[in-house]
Amino acid sequence: MTRRCRRYNWGAIFAVVVHLTGWLAVNALAAAGIIAAIAFAIGSFSMPLTMAQLANLADRYVAANAARQGQFNHIITCGFTAAFLGVSFFRRAGFARALGSADHA
Repeated sequence: MTRRCRRYNWGAIFAVVVHLTGWLAVNALAAAGIIAAIAFAIGSFSMPLTMAQLANLADRYVAANAARQGQFNHIITCGFTAAFLGVSFFRRAGFARALGSADHA
């Protein structure tokens, strides 16, 4: 039995990695934008009021004990994760296209 040396198409692998990295970056930025839009909505869609609300939130965060800070961190992390998964769900066709491009490259 002969041993076959498998050669990888490094160009196609690199193209898929770059495409998926871009897909993940766009999803993360869209999720961050959703969080920013929520903060803007809390500030009544006014930049000065939004900044005042964020300053108030920051003051209360610093004054809180470690358990409360942990709860807040958990809420923010869950919110970002939910936003990321929501954006990813609606952009799943791009993910499938990126994985399928390895066959054609």
